[in-house]
Amino acid sequence: IVLSKSGLTKIGSQKLNKIDENQFFLQGKSFLENDDYKIYGEDIAIDLADEISHSKKPVQVINSTGTLNAKGFKNIESEGKIYFDGSVLFKSHE
Repeated sequence: IVLSKSGLTKIGSQKLNKIDENQFFLQGKSFLENDDYKIYGEDIAIDLADEISHSKKPVQVINSTGTLNAKGFKNIESEGKIYFDGSVLFKSHE
């Protein structure tokens, strides 16, 4: 699935639930991907109108510099920022 408005080029999940025209819920093991990063987690909500995706479950984010693990995340695409919950562990690819 391509959701270019939100900056996501691919999403996937065990079960995709469409809430309405702008909201999706990726139930179970899920991922979000674009040219800059890949987010792997569970139970991810996506709001296309506000360009926000989030989950309160453990998440792994991989980008060109390394891999980050956290207890949850909130991605605000319009700000170009991802906020992480709980303890965060970053491991560089170097």
